[in-house]
Amino acid sequence: MRTLPPPVRALLQLLRGSQPDPSLSEADQRALRDLSDRTHCTLYWAGDEAARGALTRNAGRRQRLWATYNEAAGALAAHGIEFVLLKGFTHEIDSGIDPAQRYQSDLDFLCLPGDLARARSALMQAGYCEHGSAELSDNHSRPLVKPFSWRWRGDYFDPDVPISIELHHTLWNFGRDRIPVPDLEEFWKRRTALSIGGRSVSTLAEPDRLAFAALHVLRHILRNNASPSHVFELACALGRRAGDGEFWQAWRQMYDPRLRALQAVAFQFAQEWFGCALSDTADRECRALPESIRDWFQEYAFSPLVNLIEPNKDVVWLHMALLPGLTDRLAVGARKLVPMHLPAREDSGDWYPMHLLRRSRYHAVALARTLFAGWRRRVPAASSTASQTSD
Repeated sequence: MRTLPPPVRALLQLLRGSQPDPSLSEADQRALRDLSDRTHCTLYWAGDEAARGALTRNAGRRQRLWATYNEAAGALAAHGIEFVLLKGFTHEIDSGIDPAQRYQSDLDFLCLPGDLARARSALMQAGYCEHGSAELSDNHSRPLVKPFSWRWRGDYFDPDVPISIELHHTLWNFGRDRIPVPDLEEFWKRRTALSIGGRSVSTLAEPDRLAFAALHVLRHILRNNASPSHVFELACALGRRAGDGEFWQAWRQMYDPRLRALQAVAFQFAQEWFGCALSDTADRECRALPESIRDWFQEYAFSPLVNLIEPNKDVVWLHMALLPGLTDRLAVGARKLVPMHLPAREDSGDWYPMHLLRRSRYHAVALARTLFAGWRRRVPAASSTASQTSD
């Protein structure tokens, strides 16, 4: 298993409720603070004056988030458009995290595909405009944001950062990751209302919120963009439900074995990184994952975190093990190992040629390490992503 860089190890210790090694060098302490801030984890531990200042600034941002939600939800409702709020405030309920300790960057609404154009028009009538020159995700269209003059000032918890709205047309897109996820259309049919902050908010049903949180974690990890804050929240949610046998019985009956297995991969990350308790059902699903996936976790469980400091693409081999066909493995492997497009200028906050140089260096180093790891392992992909337990 990869050796954790000191800043990564220290961040995990803080999020697990322990203090990092007091002998951490000054350089590693600075790297820890940068890593914690840019992954929005600082609020979870808030152990010094700077972190407490971030908590204060985040309180102001939360007020703006709720005001934006009220305005957007009102605009959609006025046009008769049904929606579901994804992630965000709903994660606070499910994870049991103090809302003051949770950073939220935007608002995500899921609409029926046929309502997406009307929803976009309703928000634009309310003063929102498309932001950026390209879509940031294959699950939602270009973000919508009110016109602003704000500029980046080096503060990840700046309360004045513009709040964007993302309109989702799907919960998972097969096209890029080539992993089929069955029965997602049932999530919309089971939607419900949840009381949050004195408001009745339309959300996914509780098991579906956990399932979507797990898929969201998996999607980011497979795309080499792991978010320790997302995995931490999932770990908290799993820990809170570990002893709820009724919930897990319903969870098992609700989902196809393939969907349970994909969630179990995310559950395994939560358990490995944060040592969260797992219910007997969740633990069985993790232990029933195909051998190639379990072998990958034995050696590379922390590689997505290490990648935040030191480039690697070890997650490629996990992705390969989740793909059922050779054609899909070749397509995904080629795209991940040798990217064929340049990053958009909007992706970089600095001089564009320098950004390209850094990205090229990253891919070159990561590719070399990944190919060496793959040569050592030579593990064939699993024939199915379904767990090896019967229904």
